[in-house]
Amino acid sequence: MALKWLLIASFINNFALGFIWPLTSIYLHDQLHQTLVVVGWVMLMNALGQMLGSLISGYLFDRFQPFNLIRLGVGVMALSQVAFILWHGWPAYPIILTITGLFSGWNTAAINSYGTQVHNHDGRYVFNMLYFIANFGMVFATALVGVIYNYGIVWLFLISLVMYGILLVVLQRHFNFTVQNVEVEDDQAPQASKQLPKWNARVVFSVVVGLSVLWIAYSQWQGNLSVYMSDDLHLPLWQYSMLWTINGLLIAVIQLSMNALNLAESERNMRLQIFGGIACFGLAFLFLPFVKTFWGFAIAMTITTFGEATAFPMIPALINELTPAKLKGRFQGLAAAAPAAGKAVGPLLGGMMIERFNYQTMFYSASGLVGVTLIVVMFILMTGAKYVKKY
Repeated sequence: MALKWLLIASFINNFALGFIWPLTSIYLHDQLHQTLVVVGWVMLMNALGQMLGSLISGYLFDRFQPFNLIRLGVGVMALSQVAFILWHGWPAYPIILTITGLFSGWNTAAINSYGTQVHNHDGRYVFNMLYFIANFGMVFATALVGVIYNYGIVWLFLISLVMYGILLVVLQRHFNFTVQNVEVEDDQAPQASKQLPKWNARVVFSVVVGLSVLWIAYSQWQGNLSVYMSDDLHLPLWQYSMLWTINGLLIAVIQLSMNALNLAESERNMRLQIFGGIACFGLAFLFLPFVKTFWGFAIAMTITTFGEATAFPMIPALINELTPAKLKGRFQGLAAAAPAAGKAVGPLLGGMMIERFNYQTMFYSASGLVGVTLIVVMFILMTGAKYVKKY
C-alpha cells in the first residue's frame, strides 16, 4: 500500500463525512422539530452503527480481499447521499443517518487496516499521519458546513456525493491489489496466527477499553460542554466553536512536529505518549470545575488536545505491532469501534450525572474515571512489556 494514496483516501473519506454529521443535532431540532431527547437517541443509533460497522469490517478484512470490502462501503455511502437528497424529512433522515453510521465505521476500519499494509514506513509514523489527515479532512469540511448550510442542506449531501465518487476512482486505481493476509482454509492456517499470545491480548484489550473511556470523557466536550458554556455561563456560541478551531490547529502542529522529530520512533516513547495522553485528559477535567471564561476553556481544550494527539494515534499503532498478519484487520476494527462505543454512552452518562448532581460532579467523575484507566493501562503495559510478542 502506498502511504500517499492511503492518506489521500483518508482525507477524502473524512472530508465527505464532515458534511453529514456536524449539523445533525441542529437540523433535527430546528428543521425537523424533534426534542433534544429524540436527537440524543438518533445520535446514539449513529454511534452504535459506527461501532458495529467497524467491528464487521475489521473482521472481514482478514477473510476477504479488502478492496471489495472498502469499495462496497464507499459505494453504500455514495448511495446514502442520494437517499439524503431525495428524502431528508422525518423519519427517513434518522434511518439513513444510522446506515451512514454503519458504513462510515466500516470505511474507517478498512482504511486503518490498510495502514497495516504500508511496509516502507514505520507503523507509528503511518498511524500518526492517518490520524492527522483524518482530522484535517474533518476540520476542513466542518469549516465549510456552516456557510453552505445557509443555502440548503441538500447542497451538503451533493458535495458529499461528489467526494465519495472521487474516492471510488482513487480506490479503483490504487487499492486494487491482493492483500497477502487473507486467511486460507482452517486446516492449512498455522494455529499461532489465529489467536493472540496471552500478554498480547491483555495489552490490546486494555488499550482498547482505555480508548473507549477516553472517548466517554472526550464526548462531553462535543455535547454537554456546549450547553454548559451557553446556558450556565452565558458564553456566546462562537466561543465554543472557536475551541474546535484551536483543537484542529493544535492537532496539526503536534502531529507534524512529532513526525518531524521522530518522537514515536522508540517503543519507550510510544508508551510514554499513551500514558501522557491519558493523563492530559484527566488533568483537563480536574481544571474545568474552576473555569468560567473562554480563555480558561481554551487552556483546558489545549491540554485535552495534547492528550488526544499523543494517545489516540499510538493505540492503533501499538495494536498493529502486537497482532499477526491474519488478525490485523480484526483488531484494527476493534480499535476503530472503541471511539464509537465511547461516543454512544458518553453523552448519556454525562447527562445523567449532570441531572442527578451538577456539572462539577461530572467533571470530577470524568477525571477519576480517566485516572483509574491510566493506572490500569500503565500496570498492564509495563508488566507485559517483557512478555509480549512483536510482529
